[in-house]
Amino acid sequence: MKDKIIDIAKSYLLKYPNEQIKIDKLIKYVNSSTDKEIVDWNNLNGHLTTGAFLYAINEKKFLTLYHKDLKTYLYPGGHMDINDKSPLDAAKRELKEETGLGNVKLITNYIESVPFDIAIHNVPYNERINLEGHVHFDFRYLFCIDKITNITIDTLESGGYKWMSIEELKKDFIDKTVINKLYDLISMEIGKN
Repeated sequence: MKDKIIDIAKSYLLKYPNEQIKIDKLIKYVNSSTDKEIVDWNNLNGHLTTGAFLYAINEKKFLTLYHKDLKTYLYPGGHMDINDKSPLDAAKRELKEETGLGNVKLITNYIESVPFDIAIHNVPYNERINLEGHVHFDFRYLFCIDKITNITIDTLESGGYKWMSIEELKKDFIDKTVINKLYDLISMEIGKN
């Protein structure tokens, strides 16, 4: 798995060379860890996660889930497992687990396995599962569906869901770099139709 992660990170860097410092940090982390450690929730040095942004084309909205532990709306996603073949497979699995949706289309303007964004962020202490604060190395992918549909949420983690415009995402919780990348991908996808 480590070699695959490093290959994805290097390919990502070719697309986004201005993110060198962040990707160097990811590669250093992966090189200093075992395959098991990079997906171990208890590894407080960090572990790999995936994000699955889901866009409804007709309504021009993104799905967000209310995360009970963090008490905010976030895009679907979660931890990679040792059995995941790649971050993309993990993102698809997490999206299906958290929404019940499996028939979605990946939107990419680059190599399919390479996410549109890689983020590194600190996660605070989780009281529910007694997990100390730690670092997530988050591989983010964008998927789409034609129109808003009912979903089945995982009620252990999510306390509801709502569909948000990109402007609402920008206002609520997502940084400008991610918003710009989402705009580009959505514009490209709409241009195809």
